[in-house]
Amino acid sequence: MSLRKQNLNEVFAGGFLILAALLAFYLAWPLSRGTEVGLGPGFVPYMFATAQTVVGAIMVVHGLATPGEAPEPWHLRPLVLVLLSVVFFAMSIQRLGLVVAIFGLVMIGCAANRGTTWREALAVAIGSVVVCALVFVKALGLSIALWPVGLEF
Repeated sequence: MSLRKQNLNEVFAGGFLILAALLAFYLAWPLSRGTEVGLGPGFVPYMFATAQTVVGAIMVVHGLATPGEAPEPWHLRPLVLVLLSVVFFAMSIQRLGLVVAIFGLVMIGCAANRGTTWREALAVAIGSVVVCALVFVKALGLSIALWPVGLEF
């Protein structure tokens, strides 16, 4: 009997989905799932977490049952820069406004991929800023500052 490699990438992804679903169950625990009259605020998070747990379990079982390639090594640059871009957005959205926060998020995130040119990153950043401003500020009417505090055009 020969041992074959399992598809560890799929096993790890399924395990991550299960862990995230368990966190959702924990956070939604105090919310009511519903009464005889209707659904409560905890119903949808509970159902999504249940579905995510099932999908994660299917991925783990399938990954263990099928052969796969060895997991790729982790690269520190993409991990750090993507996390840094999210932190930048969270820290800058209120003080610097939507335009600067989205622009910085996209530019830092694009730096995670060595193959992305600065022109491509700039085009994606400008497009993202325009779409976010139109959707969130104009269409939905959210009270998000577009520009840094004290600098309004």
